[in-house]
Amino acid sequence: MRYGLALIGALLLMACSAAEKSRPDFRAALDAHLAAISAKDLDAYKPTVTSGEDLYLIFPDGSAIETTEGVFAFHQEWFEDSNWRMEPEVMKVMEGEDMSAALLKYDYRDTPEGEPRSAWLVLIFKLEDGEWRLVHDQNTRIAPPEPEGA
Repeated sequence: MRYGLALIGALLLMACSAAEKSRPDFRAALDAHLAAISAKDLDAYKPTVTSGEDLYLIFPDGSAIETTEGVFAFHQEWFEDSNWRMEPEVMKVMEGEDMSAALLKYDYRDTPEGEPRSAWLVLIFKLEDGEWRLVHDQNTRIAPPEPEGA
């Protein structure tokens, strides 16, 4: 009986370990999403995004796109512009069972030599069919510092 309980315990531990190993790596999914944006590669971007119809992309000025197809159309046009540069820095990653999020800070330039504009970026991913997929993209502009004496 004692060995039977030990065997059951070992099997349960192995099952839990196997379940954890089969869960996709959120950070790898986040990195793939950011790499697709950096490469301006729509074909690489699409698999990182929800397969559902609802995807919110909120811009720093408060305007929004509310559909996955609208987000794809925006990114297709945005990626065609070879001048812009975006330099993201992951500040915090929060992982859950079926939802995870990342807080980033980024500098954005319209041209390689342009003045950077900074913003916060919150990316929320949901586990869909065994893959982390973006379901919400929230940008919030960071006001430039006030000039001294203003």
